[in-house]
Amino acid sequence: MRVERLRKEFDIEVEWKGLEIHPELPLGGVPREGLFRGEYFKQAEASMHRLAADAGLTMTSPSIISNSHLALEAAEFARECGTASSFRRRLFEAYFQEGANIGDRDVLVGLADEMGLDGEKLRQALEERRYQGLLAGVKDETQRLGISGVPTFLIGNQRVVGAQPYEVLRQAAIRAGARPLQHGEEGHE
Repeated sequence: MRVERLRKEFDIEVEWKGLEIHPELPLGGVPREGLFRGEYFKQAEASMHRLAADAGLTMTSPSIISNSHLALEAAEFARECGTASSFRRRLFEAYFQEGANIGDRDVLVGLADEMGLDGEKLRQALEERRYQGLLAGVKDETQRLGISGVPTFLIGNQRVVGAQPYEVLRQAAIRAGARPLQHGEEGHE
């Protein structure tokens, strides 16, 4: 992902926050053709496919648009387990490359198990809605900041909205005064 690449080039701190942009979707998701129609969505999808290809990723168009709430809760569980970055990557792969319904509790538990996490503990956390308050706080914060779309990157005092090419993020980091890493140095999570 572009953010991981940015972390390898600059001494920056990355803080991911999960924002649910379609909370109105049913937990089971909805068929893609029922939600995204028209030329705007075709162009947006084509742009996302180009960006994925530029990053060396194969992207499909999932047939189900998932409600992401449980996936965001699962990502918080993974953060507590110290595997947030790799779990987010696996979620993206499952959804955008494999067409998995990441709004399905069993799919999330399976992904956790696959990654060596305790899937049953994740299931329990999801059933208890353990991270609901945290996600509500993120929603409040993003509303205060005027953020309504994902991804949104806050880099210094700049806001970069949407899936942008790497060079756009890189230039924003430079303008924000981010220190380039020296050979062998590692950035922050």
